[in-house]
Amino acid sequence: MTVKEAKDSFARMLETANREGVMLREGDKDVAAVVSVSDAEMIRNAKALAVIKARNELASDAQAKGLTEEILAEQP
Repeated sequence: MTVKEAKDSFARMLETANREGVMLREGDKDVAAVVSVSDAEMIRNAKALAVIKARNELASDAQAKGLTEEILAEQP
């Protein structure tokens, strides 16, 4: 759907977004995506889980190399 089509038919764009998501194009370039609230929440949760996983992997790696909370507390 083009940006102009979305502007001209906002209600239809929202209905479609709730069912399947809408990619908005301007010229030959995708400029935005409109998704349902549940899809947006899934994306946000997936990103949060990825950050938590990366943090845990980093913490495990640091601990395996001997870096502990006690050592960090001793640093000026």
